[in-house]
Parts: sequence; structure tokens; C-alpha cells
Amino acid sequence: MKKTLYVLSALVIAACSLTGCENKKVGNSKAENAAATTAEEVTAASTLEPDPLAPTEAETTAEAPAVTTVVTTEAVLGARTEIVNEEEQPDPLGGGAFEYNADGAVVFEGDYSTQSDRVLLSAAQALFESACRTNWNYTVGCPYSIDTNNYIENDFGWQYYLINDGYTTSLADVKNDYYKVFSDRYPADELSELYLDGDNGVYALSADRGMNIFYSYSKVTEIGERGGDEIFFTVENYYDGSDKSSEPYSRADTFSVVIGSDGVWRAGQFTLPY
Repeated sequence: MKKTLYVLSALVIAACSLTGCENKKVGNSKAENAAATTAEEVTAASTLEPDPLAPTEAETTAEAPAVTTVVTTEAVLGARTEIVNEEEQPDPLGGGAFEYNADGAVVFEGDYSTQSDRVLLSAAQALFESACRTNWNYTVGCPYSIDTNNYIENDFGWQYYLINDGYTTSLADVKNDYYKVFSDRYPADELSELYLDGDNGVYALSADRGMNIFYSYSKVTEIGERGGDEIFFTVENYYDGSDKSSEPYSRADTFSVVIGSDGVWRAGQFTLPY
């Protein structure tokens, strides 16, 4: 009898143990299911379409260096430009010592003779460039408005067109305008060939031509003789080649400045480089 009770007790204990194990396994399954469900939600959330208006990390990272690079580049280039200009491009107005007047001649603020050679070279360069523009406008083209339907002809059959600006009515008027930049110490004889007086006023040939395609630039390089009211300079004209050779070369010319009684610098001896 006792043996039978022991066997029954053992069976009951074994059954309870089995039931406990099963409950434990069920509890683990619920936890695993919950974890699986959470993982699925996270995965689903990560696959949702992102907000199109929200900046991405890549965009934010790319924009910051770009702004810094642009600012830095501009700052460096700006500083470099100032250095280059200071070292290679002298002040064309000599630090304010002189300026162009309304006609294109050069006028000094004070006594030019107290200025350094560097300032005088800058003044001569400014006047030379103005002389080039003036001479080109008067001898190659025409600085006045003209009536192409009203013309006269010279002995060679060249047509001269009437200047109709309402102010310029004679060859003397043309020369007077020209000598606002040039000194009449060096007469511009070619003006008498390019402008003719007529019954209705003065007529202009307006003989356009092309510029020398090989011309590069001109630079006043040194001061020469100084005599009374005239200063002579050397101008170096640079060319990229010629119709006979591609070798660049330069040609030196003499340019002079005539200082008028009014203190104005006007061009004297001059050769158009192009």
C-alpha cells in the first residue's frame, strides 16, 4: 500500500513539473512574439517614405563646407587682386595728383614740378591714352554727327559728309576741338585733308579703317629731355607680331607734353601706335 502511495506521489510531482515547464515555454513565446512584433514595427517605420521637405544628413553635410569654401575663396581672391593691382598696376591718376579735364587733357592739382618721376610718368601715360583716342576719333572716324545724304566731293572723287551737330560749322571749329587735347605747337595738317569747308558748313571724310590687329599696348617708360614748357617721354609700343612674322616685338616712339599757360598738359609730339 505504501509503495503504491509513493508511486502515485511521484507521478503527481512529475505531472506538476511538466506543467510548469510548459507554462515557462509559453511565457518565453509571448516575449519572443512581442520582440518580433516590435522589430517588425521598426522595420516598417524605416521603410516609410521620408518627408520630402526635411533636409537629409547628406545635404546638411554638403552645404556647410560649400559655404565655407565660397567665402574663403572670395576672400583669398580679393586679397590677391589687391596685391596684384598694387604691385603691377600703378595708380593711373598718380594718387590724385592730377585728373582729366572735361576735354580729355591732363590737369594737376598743384605744381607738377614738385611731383616725383613716377607721378609724371603716370600723367604722361594718361595723356598719351587720351591722345590716342582723340587722334583716332578725328582722323580715322568722325566725332560729330553727319548727314550721309548731304555731301561734297574733292578732286579725287572722295565724298565728304555734312556735319550737322548744330555747333561745328567750319574747319576752324574742328581744329579748335582737336587742340583741346593736343597742342597747336604741332599742327595737325591731316585735319585739312579730312575736313572741308563748304557752302552749308564743314564736311567730314569719315574714312573708317580697321585697327592694327597686332597691336597690344603702349607704356610710357622713361622721362627724357625737359625744356621750358615741354617734357619728352619714351613710349614703348608692344605688338604680338606682324604680317611677316608671329614673333612679338616692341617699337619705341617719342611722346611730348606741352604745358600751357593755363597749366594744362596737352599732347605735343605724337605717333598713333595702331
